[in-house]
Amino acid sequence: MSAEKAHRKPRILPGMWEGDVWVAVRAARAGAAIVRQGFHEEPITEMKGAVDPVTDIDRESEEAIKAVIASHFPTDAILAEESDGRADWRGERVWIVDPLDGTVNFVNRIPQVAVSVALWSEGKPLVGVVADVARGEEFVAAHGEGASSNGIPIHVSDTPLLQDSVLVTGFPYDRQEHARAYLDVMEQVMTRSRGTRRMGAAALDMAWVACGRFDGYWEHGGPAGVKPWDSAAGMLLVTEAGGTATDSKGSINELEPAAFVVTNGKIHHELRQIVDDSMPRHLL
Repeated sequence: MSAEKAHRKPRILPGMWEGDVWVAVRAARAGAAIVRQGFHEEPITEMKGAVDPVTDIDRESEEAIKAVIASHFPTDAILAEESDGRADWRGERVWIVDPLDGTVNFVNRIPQVAVSVALWSEGKPLVGVVADVARGEEFVAAHGEGASSNGIPIHVSDTPLLQDSVLVTGFPYDRQEHARAYLDVMEQVMTRSRGTRRMGAAALDMAWVACGRFDGYWEHGGPAGVKPWDSAAGMLLVTEAGGTATDSKGSINELEPAAFVVTNGKIHHELRQIVDDSMPRHLL
């Protein structure tokens, strides 16, 4: 597919290309344009932790996204990864933004990175957009309206059994201190599924569950794990595509759990039970 076709304004499901959805798409595109250009530059990189980098591109993308949102909804709150201020994701009309999901991939020129923009209100998702920067795929969902990829409706897989499933996961940034605990969960899943993958961008992992490329995803939260900005858009994509997104206990719309479990719905109970039964002690 040519770059021109990949980034052409996509067809959107009926009723979706309006209001909040349009702003979310515009904001995600603004961030994605900066990240895309950044692949041709040498980013200025700092370390937030031993294995947790941040670049000037993260910050530039975030400012571009926030500018689009603020120009349309100046009184809405914004919860963004690189901002000093921290809005409460349970508040009224909160935009939840990851300006560059997969920064480690980006720094190493691995084209598995995304921009994630979501709108939640009073603890419930309204809109979610995940832009796959390298492939030009734009995943869009709105509550009650379904989910699409470049305007084409998407659906989760129909794989009925965990043993036939291909799953994806990631590891928290404190994996050096708690490697054994995280690997215990991985061992349980690996021995009971067809295959596991580790791609390095949580928002894309969830988007790929939504479009049926993966049958399920799990990843731990906690202080060093998946954050609201990683998951807010992807969770809505999956549920609007017919799947299930909960924490390890089965609660919905939880953005700060001990673990996220996101699946096609058919394998959800079994995967969720494995993750919950194998929960690292430091996350209990």
